[in-house]
Amino acid sequence: MVGSVAAVWLASYLVDATKDDDRFLNLNDVKLAYTTILYAEDPENPGQYVEYHRLRNDTENRVWVDLDKIPQDVIDAFISIEDKDFYNHKGINIKRTIAAAINEYTPIKLFSSRQGASTITQQLVKNLTEDMDVEGMGGLFRKLREIFRAWTLEKNYSKDMILEAYLNTLRLSGQLGGIQAGANVYFDKDISEVTLAQAASIAAITNAPTYYSPIANPENNVERRDYILYLMLENEMITQQEYDEAVAEELVVVTDHETVASSDVTSYFTDMVIDQVVADLQTELGMTAGEATSYIYSGGLRIYTTVNPIIQTAMEEEFVIDGDTFGGKNYKEAVVKDKATGEQIIIYPQAAMATIDYDGKIVGVVGGLGEKTADRSLNRAVDSVRPVGSTMKPIGAYAPALDMGYINYSTGLPDMPFKKIEDPETKEERDWPRNYVGEGIYEEINIPVVHALERSLNTIAVWTVDMLGPDNAYDFLTNTLNITSLVPADIDHGPMALGSLSYGISPLEMAAAYAMFGNGGVYTTPYCYTTVETAQGDIILEKQVTTVQAISEDTAYIMNRALRQVIVGSRGTAAAVGGPSRMESVGKTGTTSDDMDHWFIGLTPYYCTASWWGYDEQIPLTVNYSKHPPTLAWKNVMNIAQENLEYKNFPTSNSVITLTYCKDTGDLATESCPNQATGYYTEDNKPATTCYMH
Repeated sequence: MVGSVAAVWLASYLVDATKDDDRFLNLNDVKLAYTTILYAEDPENPGQYVEYHRLRNDTENRVWVDLDKIPQDVIDAFISIEDKDFYNHKGINIKRTIAAAINEYTPIKLFSSRQGASTITQQLVKNLTEDMDVEGMGGLFRKLREIFRAWTLEKNYSKDMILEAYLNTLRLSGQLGGIQAGANVYFDKDISEVTLAQAASIAAITNAPTYYSPIANPENNVERRDYILYLMLENEMITQQEYDEAVAEELVVVTDHETVASSDVTSYFTDMVIDQVVADLQTELGMTAGEATSYIYSGGLRIYTTVNPIIQTAMEEEFVIDGDTFGGKNYKEAVVKDKATGEQIIIYPQAAMATIDYDGKIVGVVGGLGEKTADRSLNRAVDSVRPVGSTMKPIGAYAPALDMGYINYSTGLPDMPFKKIEDPETKEERDWPRNYVGEGIYEEINIPVVHALERSLNTIAVWTVDMLGPDNAYDFLTNTLNITSLVPADIDHGPMALGSLSYGISPLEMAAAYAMFGNGGVYTTPYCYTTVETAQGDIILEKQVTTVQAISEDTAYIMNRALRQVIVGSRGTAAAVGGPSRMESVGKTGTTSDDMDHWFIGLTPYYCTASWWGYDEQIPLTVNYSKHPPTLAWKNVMNIAQENLEYKNFPTSNSVITLTYCKDTGDLATESCPNQATGYYTEDNKPATTCYMH
């Protein structure tokens, strides 16, 4: 009767204690934290992807791998040491369980120490439920729950499913879990690539992760590894030759386990990818921001990014504050008032850069100077908008005006004031706009558009916008080039021609806008990833790329030739720095009023880059540099990025013709013109007359 009552009570207890087990013992939907991996296309092997970054969650580094991808040596190693009767029992080893219970709970000591009797199935239960060992009667009841749960798993799932789940949930040292993460961290390999000896080394860890750690205690690991190899030989899982070769193999761990398993600071590119995927998960799958973020960090996703590791690394190394580009006298402190406290604080210049290719892929992003110290910190390349100065001229004035036929390559326009305005400091009327170059002096003659662009004259850009119409310029920038930070108050000559915007534009959007000058006039919305997949390979997000013919191929090529003069022209604003070696390049400098923002947008046949330099606060950059830092940074990064790339040219247009024009007037040159140059035109948009001056 006592036995019956005890049996009924025990059955009732087990049913009640395990009533919620479906939440964590459903092997079809194991709810554990899996590591998300970001991949990059291998620059040296196009079409092949390499691991770029792992997103560490707060608890574990875990990567799921299907059983059919796990080598038999790995499976045999674990079965040999953990549960050699795995395929024969129903979840528990009766003999070992009884012996362990006698040893633990009676005066009879069959073993000199506590002995584990857990099968692989029972260990899986422990991994999934985290129902840990306790002493005394608590330990007994935990073991009873574990046995009951193991029986339940064996009834509901196949041995292969149980084994796959176990190998992916077993505990290694620190935050490391699962055999795939173990192979990645300890041997820098996929689990499918490990040797027999390495398979045994991983299997050796689980019994006592610290004691058998191949990092902390390599001698202990090798000793247990060799014992596992002996068991595999004894069980005829390997041959004598395989055993001899494996025990002779030196244990070589290629990375520090604790360093790799910890949470590394993410790069600016990784931050951008996370933000974009979070936004797309909300839009496409209806998740909240919190749900999307949690899914990214713990969902074991595979995110295929567009980053070029060579370019990203080159950017990060260029943006150090002790380098030649942004360091030294170019890293000058300024004292400002803290907006929150009103106290005086010291700030230093910042910088940002974004590079895209002509398919719209973002290949590199850096959002600040110096070492990055926090995840998802301010990314000035993507999230900050700044007035763009003269870099607005090609996209807000010259390109749309040329495309609509208002100007041609060498149209002469007056270098003289457009209107009078009240000076904000003196309250007196003065001429507007002033030319930044030449200390505001007007030549009061017509200057060809190409030379105005080369010298970055403000007057010619304003007269061009006046012909085009500020509203047409605004429409082109917002509806064709998808610049999102402009507002209706910017529909005026100054903002559209000179970049004096209400807010500004981000470096990424500037790079995307300028790309049309290097790819035949096409605008593509920039993107930082192509697909997001589950660990099982199911695609949950796929980036849809949108393109539009922003300007004609003719206009793109003519503008490309005009922007070339900024770098190679005798009075080009970027001539002092020049372009990167090996390939042709074009670009445009930009400076805002009082030297508050310095820009350079540069293009090569492979990439388009926007580079910005200034303070986070709107204060002047009072620095006398020898070489323009944003331009120099672009040149240095491109020299590395294109070092091993095949030489190629910018795309041309067969309908563009070349004619000789007079550099003084912009008209077709005569034999008497002393200053002549080659211009680029279309048959229906070329100088109508020969030079009137000569």
